[in-house]
Amino acid sequence: MEEVRIQKKDRAVSFRVSEEAGEFIVFDMSLSNPAGSRTNYSGKQFREAWKAVESILGETAIPDEIIKYANS
Repeated sequence: MEEVRIQKKDRAVSFRVSEEAGEFIVFDMSLSNPAGSRTNYSGKQFREAWKAVESILGETAIPDEIIKYANS
């Protein structure tokens, strides 16, 4: 599993890629978010996973480490 952490101001996201399962998982790591609702996306669509990231952080460039998944 590959993980990239992205932070903007007081918000943080963990973007995980499970290549074996072909799944993307987005966790809101922000301290202001209740622990019970930290998973914002879990599924096979990169575009939907990235929408979850941007719903937390606002408009964000895709990091080089995971750009390869953007066209999958």
